[in-house]
Amino acid sequence: MHMANELLSVPVAAGTLAVAAGGVGLICRKVRQVISSDKLPLMGILGAFVFAAQMVNFQLPAMPGTSGHMVGAVLLAIVLGPHLAAVVISSVVIVQCLIFQDGGLLALGCNIINMGLVPCYVGYFLYRIVTAGRSSGLRIYVGAMLACVVALEVGAILVPIEAALSGVLAVPFSTFLLTMVGVHFLVGLVEGLITVAVLAYLQQVRPDLVLDALSGRVRLSKKTVLWTLVVFTIIAAAGLSLLASGMPDGLEWSYLERPDQPDFKPIISNENPTISAADELQTKYTPLPDYSVRGSKAAGWTSFAGIVGSALTMAVIWTLASLLRRRQLKCTTHT
Repeated sequence: MHMANELLSVPVAAGTLAVAAGGVGLICRKVRQVISSDKLPLMGILGAFVFAAQMVNFQLPAMPGTSGHMVGAVLLAIVLGPHLAAVVISSVVIVQCLIFQDGGLLALGCNIINMGLVPCYVGYFLYRIVTAGRSSGLRIYVGAMLACVVALEVGAILVPIEAALSGVLAVPFSTFLLTMVGVHFLVGLVEGLITVAVLAYLQQVRPDLVLDALSGRVRLSKKTVLWTLVVFTIIAAAGLSLLASGMPDGLEWSYLERPDQPDFKPIISNENPTISAADELQTKYTPLPDYSVRGSKAAGWTSFAGIVGSALTMAVIWTLASLLRRRQLKCTTHT
């Protein structure tokens, strides 16, 4: 669901970037109050896992011409809490944009809001309502599934709104909106199943790693569980990414291209020279565009990009979290 530059006007891009920057800044102030040193490894590893999982596009059921991928914001929010999750997913989106050209440079603010901030808080709030503070039973998994679907839908709804405000839609707003809602409902269902699977694993081996600790016995050490998550990340980044669907993702299918409909015409019209210049700049200087080396289609580069991106994401999150942790300690000392 990464938005491209062409979906936005310059004023909307600038405004959403300012909102995203302000939102992340406020969240970082909140994070300083709740972050602890034992959370840093989990934040980094889960961030790397989400980065790798987003590389694995899966063909959507009953829709042969399109694909989707996990966003991971709700999973992060359930395990880490919404504040830490927002920092982690924002870091993932920034790395994807700057290093891999996944999402437009001018659309970075929208992508942080749509894929990070909104799903984290909407998903966590809904999860807490459904579970009603309980840590066991079917309600946990129903809550996670429902949170994934609703949070992803809310993020998807924001895309047509931002495009409409930009004045780039060549079709009625309702047409784009209904398409986005329908496609991302299916994506949300698949993401919900993945989220439930991860939570079920944690409940079986280390339920206390989840913010609102799940019921269950501790069967593995924390270090062992973290290493298993590292292994899952490597498998997704280096292996499963090679099996990812080549079909356009739900957003691209909704407005840009539909392999299953040869006569489909793009529903966006944006000839702004600033947007074109941003596209050219990003294409020229992105180190690994589209998770490969520029001009190469060798499959091995996808695995390389997955490993590098996961490691870089982990490093960015650890660095940022460590700085926030030090700031917390400094403020506590002065107090």
